[in-house]
Amino acid sequence: MTATQTIAADPPHVRAAPPHPNPYPYYGRLAREQPVFRDEVNGWWVVASAAAVNEVLTSDFCLTRPPGDPVPTAIRAGPMAEIFGRLVRIRNDEIRGRLKIAVAAALRGLDLGTVADLARARAAELEADLGLPLDENKTTQFMFALPVQVTAQLLGIPRERYRDMMSWLGDYGVATASAATGVPAPDAALFARGNHAAQALIELVGALRKNSGARGPLLDALAQEARRAGCDDEADIIANAIGYLLQGYAATASLIGLTLLALARRPSLRAQVEADRAWLREVIQEVLRCDPTTNSTLRFMARNGVIAGQKMQQGDLIIVLIAAANRDGALNGEPDRFDIARQDRKYLEFGAGAHACPADKFAPLIAMIAIDHLLTRGIPFERLESSLSYTASGHIRTPLFGR
Repeated sequence: MTATQTIAADPPHVRAAPPHPNPYPYYGRLAREQPVFRDEVNGWWVVASAAAVNEVLTSDFCLTRPPGDPVPTAIRAGPMAEIFGRLVRIRNDEIRGRLKIAVAAALRGLDLGTVADLARARAAELEADLGLPLDENKTTQFMFALPVQVTAQLLGIPRERYRDMMSWLGDYGVATASAATGVPAPDAALFARGNHAAQALIELVGALRKNSGARGPLLDALAQEARRAGCDDEADIIANAIGYLLQGYAATASLIGLTLLALARRPSLRAQVEADRAWLREVIQEVLRCDPTTNSTLRFMARNGVIAGQKMQQGDLIIVLIAAANRDGALNGEPDRFDIARQDRKYLEFGAGAHACPADKFAPLIAMIAIDHLLTRGIPFERLESSLSYTASGHIRTPLFGR
């Protein structure tokens, strides 16, 4: 831990915590002292303890969007709604359960050995594209590019479209985050770029669906599993194929960066991993617990009810502090200690209940291959901390180096 991390004041509220230099003392205190509370100033509930977070994530009372409001008002009238409103991780309609089974089955049906081979090959190509040595800026470019480009290859997206695709994913992600959370601040130009990006992504994946010779195994598997589950809406298939890309662009890139940061801050651990790369898997697992990508997520009350011992009203917003739950001593002993040999490690990075993320094996695998490659090629660990910033976000913790 650096001096800057030690002295940094608490964030003013939970939505300001993800880009904070060190929000974990704050999260830990909330888990211990305020496991469930109402933030009257901001008008939301907060759940912070492991028990409360798990209850909210698994409760039928708690929806991913407000009742009767599947798409934020700011993006309801454009192409972004055609993606956002159809994603299984967002929707709460009667189709969601069957479609979620299809999305999860397609991803988990991939041969992880084949995925690993694709990732290693793409890592070598990226290195050639970026050039050596890998400085801080190139490290950031690598960590964003590899996960989403491996996923793109599995869908069948041609390499000459990767640059455009990544730009579109970034524009869509920023715009939808703004519409749903207010971070970054809503802006008409931002939404215009988001709608342009959404339309381009729909057209890109839609063209693949029509070309049997170009489709990749993940896109084919998603369509097959969707038909098997009785979900034959082509727009749902296209949107959730784009959903795979969105997860790779943000969440897996963040996991790579946070793991690099953990190694940069712990030279002795880095030496241990350099000597035996088998430890890298455990480092990533401890990062998922100790410094998770998803600091928080949102839920909304479907109807009046009691959650975590508190009476809540239909439509109430709940901030679900996954990062605080991971630092709850009831979930993990000595929760503030970074321990790659930790026994019975538990974390909620991939959620729980109906909206749990199915990438619990896929994402760590891609991260492990990315970091292994970067360790082999050499990156400026000693300069990562000094060049560190975090993306503005109310929920996701994404480190950036050198920008």
